[in-house]
Amino acid sequence: MITKHGVRGGLVGAWILAGAVLALAPRSAPLGAAAVARARDTVHDSLLVPDSVYQGWKWWHVYCFRCHGEDAMHPVLATAPDLRWAVSPTGANFPRDSFVYTAWNGRPAKGMPAWNVLLDSSAIQEIYQYVKARSDGWLKPGRPHRLSDLQNKSK
Repeated sequence: MITKHGVRGGLVGAWILAGAVLALAPRSAPLGAAAVARARDTVHDSLLVPDSVYQGWKWWHVYCFRCHGEDAMHPVLATAPDLRWAVSPTGANFPRDSFVYTAWNGRPAKGMPAWNVLLDSSAIQEIYQYVKARSDGWLKPGRPHRLSDLQNKSK
């Protein structure tokens, strides 16, 4: 009979073994920007984004997700549209200027607040870039990361 202590011990042992294998593995070159770029070229990272899209993700998860849903999916309020569909060419094809205007001024009759009190136009543009990336399908759900973060970790 395996106890929870036996399972924990096995997991700890596996982590120690994995750490030892990684520590003793030969390294051909340091992980610099070129190594990160090569890795990016060989494996598609569906969460790697430019800084502007990352900032849009952050704004989204502070202000927008309560109504429009986390990761711009599955709106929480019945009156809140799925913005991935709203900005897609196969959906409503809502242009960037209309998106920014609506976020800036709101739609009080539909329950959409005006965000011009809390967000400037560049923040709203970044939110649009995040929603567009989600709509186009190249940015998958989850917390995105920036290339600059990967380069800083490899130093």
